[in-house]
Amino acid sequence: MASKVILHIGQQKSGTTYLQDVLGHIAGPLAEEAGILYPDSIREVIPDAIENHERATRGLLGGEYPWVAPDDAAGERDKWLRLMEKVRAWPGTVLISAEALSVIRSPAVARLLAEFDGAGVEIVITTRRLDRTLPSLWQQHVRNGRHSTIEEYFAALAEQRERGPEAIEEELDLHLWRAFWLGGLVRRWSAAVGPDRVRVVINPGSPPDLLWRRFAAAVGARGCAGRPSADVRARRTHGGLTSEETELMVALNRRLDDSGWSTFERRALREEILLNGLLVRDERGGPVAVPDSMRELVGQWAEEDVAVLRRSGVEIVGRPRELRPVPEPPDGRARASSGQVAEAAAAAIMAVAPRGRYGPEPRPKSLRTWVRTRVRPEQEIPGPPRPDAPDAAGTRDERDAPGKRDTPGAPGAPDAGSAR
Repeated sequence: MASKVILHIGQQKSGTTYLQDVLGHIAGPLAEEAGILYPDSIREVIPDAIENHERATRGLLGGEYPWVAPDDAAGERDKWLRLMEKVRAWPGTVLISAEALSVIRSPAVARLLAEFDGAGVEIVITTRRLDRTLPSLWQQHVRNGRHSTIEEYFAALAEQRERGPEAIEEELDLHLWRAFWLGGLVRRWSAAVGPDRVRVVINPGSPPDLLWRRFAAAVGARGCAGRPSADVRARRTHGGLTSEETELMVALNRRLDDSGWSTFERRALREEILLNGLLVRDERGGPVAVPDSMRELVGQWAEEDVAVLRRSGVEIVGRPRELRPVPEPPDGRARASSGQVAEAAAAAIMAVAPRGRYGPEPRPKSLRTWVRTRVRPEQEIPGPPRPDAPDAAGTRDERDAPGKRDTPGAPGAPDAGSAR
């Protein structure tokens, strides 16, 4: 069994995918130089994938994740068993990263820790300001097909939080606040492993690689902080939707829900619009922000978290004041303009417009067609006669034929009175 297991449990939208991308790029040096194994799971099948151990934990915790069906959880059991084989075979420290672990309740926490009996378990929580994480979570829900407005979304959050800490800790469907109520999250895991084994890493948002440097220090890999290339340390792994784009997708999702389209068809359409229409634009608009009517309440939630964090006894990597919301929305406004929404709509239409539906490009006209379409009917220029076509007076053979006589009244025939 590994001598130590570090569980990186989120929170979601705190930079977890970025950290997982960095860890995957330096898994070799991390093991060789720091003695920390970041085990393969997804990368066993897709070498360039961003490693996240959530799917493996589904094989152990099953229905503790409300979004995972029982059959799907049973299908992941082998992934958990393979992960545990690597944990048992490694003599040093094993780092497991799965932000979904932030939602599990206390009995599931105990069940998970029992799997690592014999190893010291430490917890790392990454976190970020609520006025950034909650709007980002809403746009992710919209990207996945939801169609509640941001006002409706925050109203639901407020209603859930008002149900209190006990309900949040016990009721399966209140998983969002089990993850994002930082004070409750710290208390739950501190009760399980002790506050001296819990570290909270604060993501200030910029510069891009400050989160990685803080995380490396928290897991005991400070010497590997400079290992990832500058490109890997600086890049963003998620392209979030802007305020304008999210409003557009809310309206689209409502239409799709009434369309009768299958889940697969709806998802495919959204992804095509996002990847080929919205996310590739140069001018995309402003970030999603907390509605003005909710900013004071979000500020109160943040202050509650900071107060609990300061007296929790856990190690804090960063400054607690970095968790306080900024006074104004990041771009100075909270609502998208109609013009910017229209630009996003135009980009979405262009991304999926079937050009072939509107016919092929017209072929260049021939000279004869060009002439025929540009002169009056009485001026029409006839084409050259065919060799076997009779002209108006008849061919030479017809005029000279024996017994051939003109028909009276026919064009070109002599008058009957002139015949002698």
